Amino acid sequence: MPSVENENIKDIKKRVSKASESPGIYKWMDKNGNVIYIGKAKNLRKRLKSYLTEPDKSAGPWKLMMHKQIADFDVTVTNSELEALILETNLIKENKPKYNVLMKDDKSYLYVQISKGPYPQIEIVRKGVEPNTIGFGPFTGKMDIRKTLDMLHAIFPYKACKKSLETLNRGAVAEIRESPLKGVAATPESLLRDGEPCLEEQIGECCGLCKGKLTQEKYADRIHNIIKFLKGDRKPAIAKLAEEMRKAAENKKFERAAKLRDALTSIEKMEEQQLVSDASSEDMDVIGMSVLNGKAQVVLFKQRSGKVIDELSLTLAGQAESEAQALSQFIPQYYSESPDIPPLIVIGKELDELQTLEEWLREQSGRATELRAAERGNKSKLLALAEKNAHEKLKALETKWEAAAKNTELALTELKEELNLPDIPKRIECYDISHTSGTETVGSMSVAKNGKAANDQYRHFTIRSLKEGEIDDYKALAEVLRRRLRYLVVNLKEEETKWKTKGITFGKARKGEQEKIAEIINTEPELSDEDLDYKDFTVARKGKDIVALVRFIINKDKTQELKSLWVFPDFRGEKLGQFLSRKALSKVKKGKVYIIFAPESNLEEYYSEIGFRHIHDAPKILKEKTQKFVDEHPGRELGFFMMYDTRQNKTDVSLSSKPDLIVIDGGKGQVSTVMEVLKELDLEIPLIGIAKKEEGIFIPGSPHPIPFNKEAQAVFLLMRLRNEAHRFANRLREKKAEKTMISKF
Repeated sequence: MPSVENENIKDIKKRVSKASESPGIYKWMDKNGNVIYIGKAKNLRKRLKSYLTEPDKSAGPWKLMMHKQIADFDVTVTNSELEALILETNLIKENKPKYNVLMKDDKSYLYVQISKGPYPQIEIVRKGVEPNTIGFGPFTGKMDIRKTLDMLHAIFPYKACKKSLETLNRGAVAEIRESPLKGVAATPESLLRDGEPCLEEQIGECCGLCKGKLTQEKYADRIHNIIKFLKGDRKPAIAKLAEEMRKAAENKKFERAAKLRDALTSIEKMEEQQLVSDASSEDMDVIGMSVLNGKAQVVLFKQRSGKVIDELSLTLAGQAESEAQALSQFIPQYYSESPDIPPLIVIGKELDELQTLEEWLREQSGRATELRAAERGNKSKLLALAEKNAHEKLKALETKWEAAAKNTELALTELKEELNLPDIPKRIECYDISHTSGTETVGSMSVAKNGKAANDQYRHFTIRSLKEGEIDDYKALAEVLRRRLRYLVVNLKEEETKWKTKGITFGKARKGEQEKIAEIINTEPELSDEDLDYKDFTVARKGKDIVALVRFIINKDKTQELKSLWVFPDFRGEKLGQFLSRKALSKVKKGKVYIIFAPESNLEEYYSEIGFRHIHDAPKILKEKTQKFVDEHPGRELGFFMMYDTRQNKTDVSLSSKPDLIVIDGGKGQVSTVMEVLKELDLEIPLIGIAKKEEGIFIPGSPHPIPFNKEAQAVFLLMRLRNEAHRFANRLREKKAEKTMISKF
């Protein structure tokens, strides 16, 4: 039993004792302010108190973990329980708290939307249907709705170009308004007589509205038959198909007859798949819910006109304490998106919020909807079947999850043993370089945490140290690793302490150092002596002597600039200048900072390690200053510009995490390059390279690869990670290439 002690509970109890007793919603948050659970309550104070008692042994693991993580809470008072339900549903969708039951990303759900104009339009949409339309769904892939609509078009040709539908709908409404005979609509011939047929009509993929082939009545009849089909009445489609197939055979159009036969067979199979037939002819949904070890699975049967016409299987994300809790959160999430709410929804558990949910459903559908816990009869049998299916699916998924977890655990153990790692590598990072013949060079970092891809931790790097057309994977890889690993060594306080042991201290320049600063600047031809003011400088001192300096200025147009970086020769090569620059930049809270350097200085890589990146253009004032400097110093060339964006250099959770293993897509050369970077930064991190040609794993100091054991789980894990890094790098490179192509036109 994990410990559930939480030092925040005592303080939270005091605050909860003063919470409102009104209805509303509450949010539990962790120590980082992340919302971990959202709930609704009739009495907020009473509900909040129920979370603060010590969980007993019967509590589920999710409740134990949540109790341990609670650090803060927030409440929103509402006027009624119904308002609380609506707000809870919206906030759960928006925040996706990890301890709530969640419908998975609704981008994977498709809906059929049918408009209600004189000439209805049928569309496939995502994220629910619009108001004042007829909707069906969601469809999750089991019923391929696109293929179904294509088949229905072959039976009841309804597809028409958007232009003709918009014209006809506009014209029909206008003519009805203007005509003394109300209700007389425009005909396709009257509106489109001068129009050209669309391309789809010319190739036989349009019903011919644009050419006036179809009256409004005939078009409406076809749409009506499609609606009947989607509601489960497939008899008109079967009859039409049988008749069309007979005609095609009589006319010896055997290819068309064969296609119609296949469509007829497909529809007849749909009819056979209907699980239960109910003599009551009711429209209802039956929700079977199963919860196992905190995971929830739903199987929903849609019964229309007494026949089950569809089965929807949904694995819910988040954590479920019980079937009742999962149901109470699933119902509003699902039906807020579904356009088809029947008058009866059969469920397996009595819910405390039954009345509130029914009131909410009434508002959603515009008519009364009953939530009923079935106990006997056909409804009970159908519910039992749905629950059995949900339970079986969840058991199968759990077996799959357990197998995947076992394989992952084995893979990580194998890695530890084969590579002699000190511990099991919980965080593995893999790097890859991608380019197109020396252009659009990018680097990628993919991450596996506990053997699973952590997509939110992936990062990419635009290479700054290579000129366009230059191909040098080693140099690019070194830049990526330097920029990534510097986050593990960059700690200004710790670094400053180390410099102090060498007798170096840092601070703002003093008034008495103005002359010394001017003397240093005037002895360095690369540095500008324009507007020298000691107040702009940050300096490093050894004793009373200045051994390094840099200045930060804000120009009259508010452009921020870092300039005049200088290091005493005895301290060059120790990265004192980089530290001083980072110390100065740490005071900049927002915006962009620019730097200019002479072409012959070769400092681009030096500044890129700090976080600057090369830019092709710069603010006008900087270009003018550069031109002025060149004019005053004959023989000098215009400088290069680099830019530091404070937004891109904020603390990054992924880059601040130390990897337990670094994997490089490459062989001996790549591994040696990265080892040099690790030594340079004084870091000890296990490192390997995966070579494609040699089919082996390279380790530092060994000229020959370790051959792959292709059956080992560790190899499968490394291959997946390498492929992820490769895919991620290619995706970024392709995006950059697309932008470059667009910018050329």
